[in-house]
Amino acid sequence: MAGTYSHTIGPRDIDSTRRARIAALGDIVLGAANDDADSLGFGVSDLNLGNASWVLSRLALEARRLPERGERIDIYTWVSDYGRVMTTRNMTLSSEPGSGGEPGDTQGVWGAAVTQWAMIDLDTRRPLDLSALSNKGTSLVDREPPIERPRKVTPLPDECFGERTVLYSDIDFNGHVGSMRYVEWMMDLMQAEWLRGAAEGFRLDINYLHEATLGETLTIARADQTRFEIRNATGVAICRARFVTGETGNRR
Repeated sequence: MAGTYSHTIGPRDIDSTRRARIAALGDIVLGAANDDADSLGFGVSDLNLGNASWVLSRLALEARRLPERGERIDIYTWVSDYGRVMTTRNMTLSSEPGSGGEPGDTQGVWGAAVTQWAMIDLDTRRPLDLSALSNKGTSLVDREPPIERPRKVTPLPDECFGERTVLYSDIDFNGHVGSMRYVEWMMDLMQAEWLRGAAEGFRLDINYLHEATLGETLTIARADQTRFEIRNATGVAICRARFVTGETGNRR
């Protein structure tokens, strides 16, 4: 089954240009994923009853533009596959009711995302076998991801560009740094010229490798202006990301 969810861009979603921040667009996408999983009976609330939860492993997000304040977004989402420890959920983003909701329908679609998720045990923090999801078969949709799946981001040089201490406001319901908080930290280190270019189209690939928790001190490495790696105090990579402007339109 597939679902459609709506969100209107509000003041908390935008920056000084009155267009949505990239991290806010990511939060909207992840919110739709959570809502759809809830409707199918394996959302976070359901998994928490068995001491489990979903964690995001990889994300690819593309948009030909950034939506403006007051604009309504329709997020059409579906699960295309399950592996033993990973599942793929997809989204198309449009601002015309009814567009993007059927295979081959791309009218009005200006953005898309592919997300890959693991289910973890909340005590051990280790991945669980997804075969335990009894209703996963009914959630599958025979439709390919709308854009290229998340790309692997290669390690960066050891250069440190910034430092962050994980604070209360960084922590999400899983007890670790929220997925889009990393993106906000990276955006803070981007040049204004690049951010203006992103309003005309961008692609973000981010790989989440390890958890970061309250009180940790993290370092941020940057290369080529658009590649980032966030590491913990022992030098272990927590996540890596790559931003590209103008690379959109790869919808299948």
